[in-house]
Amino acid sequence: MKTLFIVLFTLFTAYTLTAQVTAFPAEKKSAVVDNLTVGIESENAGLHTSAALVLSDLIIESYLESSDASNALIPLLKLLDNGKTDEERIAAAFALYQLGNEIGIYRLRGIAVFDNNEKVATVCKNLYYTYHKLHGTEYLVSF
Repeated sequence: MKTLFIVLFTLFTAYTLTAQVTAFPAEKKSAVVDNLTVGIESENAGLHTSAALVLSDLIIESYLESSDASNALIPLLKLLDNGKTDEERIAAAFALYQLGNEIGIYRLRGIAVFDNNEKVATVCKNLYYTYHKLHGTEYLVSF
């Protein structure tokens, strides 16, 4: 009986460990990005932050490609520029970094150089440096 239990437990554990992550179908990807974009554009500060972080998490976990989430680029840029709290702006910066779009990365540089908020500027500078180090590209500015 013990042997049977151990064998079944081992098979169940092996099955759960080898389960593959399934990607969203194309229709669901666009629906997810549209819903998160609505969250980013809303008036609720907490919803801004959480929608940006969920978008970046979905890209990290490979549920979404950065090209799938490109519709959220403009709302994220607006949130980075006009966010009322540091948390909103940092979440938008991180989501832009995860998107990897050249426009978003260049905007991180602009915030790092010209923004008056030291905390947000430091985060943007670090994300900008990290992006260029990982991709082997040159920096456009030295801080």
